[in-house]
Amino acid sequence: MRRGPGWAGRILSLGCLLLALAGPGEADDVNPPLPTGKLLIAGRVHLTVELAHGSEEKGRGLSGRPPLPPGYGMLFVYEAAQPIGIWMKDMRFPLDIIWIQAGRIVHIVKDAPPLKPTGPETVYTAVGDLVLEVPAGFTAKQKIRVGDPVKVTRP
Repeated sequence: MRRGPGWAGRILSLGCLLLALAGPGEADDVNPPLPTGKLLIAGRVHLTVELAHGSEEKGRGLSGRPPLPPGYGMLFVYEAAQPIGIWMKDMRFPLDIIWIQAGRIVHIVKDAPPLKPTGPETVYTAVGDLVLEVPAGFTAKQKIRVGDPVKVTRP
């Protein structure tokens, strides 16, 4: 007489089913860090920035990442000044977004909220050759303004 898998087999089967239903884990969804550089704003505010050069890196941005630690940001690097649109898809935290052209801040969006699944999609756009994303409140706390000079040191 053949017997079924018993309680241990049923628990193992249930565990496998739950894992399959859960889909990929957070480890599969990780947006890995990029190479870094240093940034100096207004001769007094120092940041370590991840450098997004490629279109795939720019498309991912900070999506799915935990909040940035103090003193860190992401810098999107473009070959020439152009209109650059930023949206908050899959973001977990609000940002200040800073457009830079020819070494000067030209536009700032403060406290851009993460995109809500049910809310309207907002694309923040300005002309620049660099875009810096930092945690919301950073520009107010550091008194960063349009016209401030920006110096980037890349590896």
